[in-house]
Amino acid sequence: MDQAIINGLAEGSVYALLALGLVFIHRITDIASFAHGEVSALAAFIGFTVFHSMGAPFLVGIVASIVAGGLIGAFIERVVIRSVQSSNLLGTVVVTLGLFFVIHGCVKLIWGPEVRPYPSMFGEGTVRIGGMGVSAQHLGVMVTAFLVAVGLAAFLRWTRTGLALRAIPQNRFGAILIGLNIRKLISTAWIVGSVVGAIAGVLIAPLTFLNSNMMQAPIIKAFAVAALGGLNSLVGAFIGGLALGVIENVAVLYIPTYFKDSIAFVFILAILLIQPEGLFGKLRKEKV
Repeated sequence: MDQAIINGLAEGSVYALLALGLVFIHRITDIASFAHGEVSALAAFIGFTVFHSMGAPFLVGIVASIVAGGLIGAFIERVVIRSVQSSNLLGTVVVTLGLFFVIHGCVKLIWGPEVRPYPSMFGEGTVRIGGMGVSAQHLGVMVTAFLVAVGLAAFLRWTRTGLALRAIPQNRFGAILIGLNIRKLISTAWIVGSVVGAIAGVLIAPLTFLNSNMMQAPIIKAFAVAALGGLNSLVGAFIGGLALGVIENVAVLYIPTYFKDSIAFVFILAILLIQPEGLFGKLRKEKV
C-alpha cells in the first residue's frame, strides 16, 4: 500500500504540473489548449536532441527543453491564438485541436514512432524515508513538482507581472481601464503555462520513455484533474493531480490493471455530479 501511494504521488505530480499549465493559460485567456500535451512532448524531444545528438551535457538538454517550451508557447499565442482570440468557444477548441494534430504529426515526422529511453536527472538509486525505500526518480519528480508549484504561486503573489495576471480573470475590463497591456500578459500566460508543461514532459519521459504518443494519456488525465479541482483553480489542479495519481495506483491493488483508468474517472465523475464547478472552483455569476 505504501509503495502504491508513493508511485501514485509521483505520477500524480506529473498530472498536477500538466494541469497547472492548462489552468494557468485558461484562467487568463479562457482557452483550454488541447495542444498542451503535444507542446510538452515536442519540448522534451528538442531537449533530447540537444544532449543526445549534439553531444551537449544532459543539464543543457533539460534547459533546452524548458526554453523550447516557452518559445513554442509564445509562437502559438502570437501566430495562431491571437488571430482567433475573439472567436467563439467552438472556434478556439477547433484551433487547439488542430494544433494538437499538427504538432503530433511534426514530432512523428521528425523523430519517428520509435520508443527511446530517456535518462533520469535524479539517478537510479533508492532513498530511505522512515524505513521505506523511495526511488530517487519518484522522489525527484515529487519535489520538483512541489517546487514548481510553489514558484508559480510566488510569481503570482509577489511580482508585478504576476499581480497583473491575477487582475485579468478578476475583472478584465477593469484591467484594461487601469492601463494593463492585456495582449502582452496573455502572451506571458502562454509562455509560463508552456514552460510548466515542458517541465512535466521532462519529468514523465524517464517513466514512460520518449515517444510520439507519450503525452496523450497524461493530457487527458490533466484535463480531468483540471475539471476535478476547478478549471480556474491552481491549488485545485495540483491537489487534484496528486489525488488522481494515488487513486489510480491504490485501485490496482484490488482490481485488474486494465480497469485502473475507469475507476479514477468514475471518482471524478461522481465529484463533478455533486459539485459541477469542481472541488476548488467558484461558480461564476454574471450580471445582465
